[in-house]
Amino acid sequence: MRRLFLSTALSALALPAMAEDAALLLGVERYQEFRRVSGADDLARAEDDLRDAGYAVEVATNESGRDMLPELNRFVAEVADADRLIVALSGRFYSDGDRAWLMASDARDPSLFGMGDTAVSVDSLMHVLAQTPGQALLVLGIDEGDDGSLGQGLSQGVGRLDIPQGVSVIVSAPGSVDDVLTEAARDGADLVAYVDDSRRLRMEGFRPASLVMQPDADGPAPRPAGDPTVAAWRDAQTQDTADSYRDFLFQYPDSPYAAEARRKLDEIENDPVRLDRLSEESLNLNRNARRAIQRNLTLLGYNTRGVDGIFGPGSRNAIRNWQQTNGFQQTSFLTREQIDRIDAQARRRAAEIEAEEEREREEALRLDRAYWEETGARGDIAGYRAYLERYPEGAFAEEATQKLNELTGRDREEDQRVEDAQEQERRLNVNPILARLIESRLAQLGFNPGNVDGRFDRDTRRAIARYQTSRNLPSTGYLSEPTLARLLADTFR
Repeated sequence: MRRLFLSTALSALALPAMAEDAALLLGVERYQEFRRVSGADDLARAEDDLRDAGYAVEVATNESGRDMLPELNRFVAEVADADRLIVALSGRFYSDGDRAWLMASDARDPSLFGMGDTAVSVDSLMHVLAQTPGQALLVLGIDEGDDGSLGQGLSQGVGRLDIPQGVSVIVSAPGSVDDVLTEAARDGADLVAYVDDSRRLRMEGFRPASLVMQPDADGPAPRPAGDPTVAAWRDAQTQDTADSYRDFLFQYPDSPYAAEARRKLDEIENDPVRLDRLSEESLNLNRNARRAIQRNLTLLGYNTRGVDGIFGPGSRNAIRNWQQTNGFQQTSFLTREQIDRIDAQARRRAAEIEAEEEREREEALRLDRAYWEETGARGDIAGYRAYLERYPEGAFAEEATQKLNELTGRDREEDQRVEDAQEQERRLNVNPILARLIESRLAQLGFNPGNVDGRFDRDTRRAIARYQTSRNLPSTGYLSEPTLARLLADTFR
């Protein structure tokens, strides 16, 4: 499993971007070792609809894990410049409770430790989808049958998906995936309404008021010129009130816009904080402004579950908790006054943290210097080794290492080790996109790589070394294939 997605990431991210929108369709109906999954390869029927809608589509049906690699390569290459992303997976899935995989046609003997390169990681694909939050759709056609062939600790299905913010997941039967994709390719189609109208589907993860993967002009297709319902519908939308939609339905109950008017009316009447939501919307907060609010809330100790400029469930819960603490009505929607107060509190907290860190640095340096005076400052091998064991990155570490090398003659051996590690990393062909992904993973796992900017500086090297040490890998500070494979497959804890 890990090798499959690892190979995909390495080879695909090195390719140039080819399209603004991208879709990946993987379906397996016929398995070599398991019973068939009826309709799992039907998703290929939606290929033409998605292409007509402007998507670059990669399709693989009933293929082995290795044969899926070209499609995975091309899809990940198209992600960098994509505005919208769609991934559809249909077939037999298995899970360890927290992670899930789609079995390729040659999958056999699944165990808790994986299946080599005969499965595709659902979690890794969701991480890719998270690069276009709000316009990222994952469709899962899950076979509900159980053949009893899974290893200990595994179960049929996808388990508890840890869905990134901004990613919408639609779950259906395998034979219904092509219908969902065809609807997603239709101009102006609202997938939230589509799911709500079907008993066979459910939506998880990011669930906005509407989700349109193929934008069109507002509302349904216009009726012939002169039809009074067109102007009346536009007026109702402009006012966007319960009364405007009621008046429209009273006058034109048989209009093709009537269903949408009823949906809008229900949405308003069942939304007790609508005025607060509209008030926040009137502030016209852009993605950068929302990111700043998320950063400030996080600094203040309110977990937004990411800083991505999307106010999903995590951000709304953080806002609600902040409002409770500060004596505001808990609407989860912000006013200008609240935004300004959050900013002021965050600035004060940042200053407090900076002062605390400075005190900690001064105390750490005092202890470092005191230990140096008792060990390395004496000028012998034992003293240098004792200091470096206690303070491998201390203020005197460079001097201690140089002196120790001079005394032991190990400088050439160390230089060769570093050169070998550098060469291993060069062979991986890490480009800026993959570099940012690596830094992001290190940060999410708690190893503090510094700025996530695609440049491996001193902070990044230290983070890589700490990660390698924690996973019993050679601690070089440089990437190797085992390090990269483990890092991309590691579960957040």
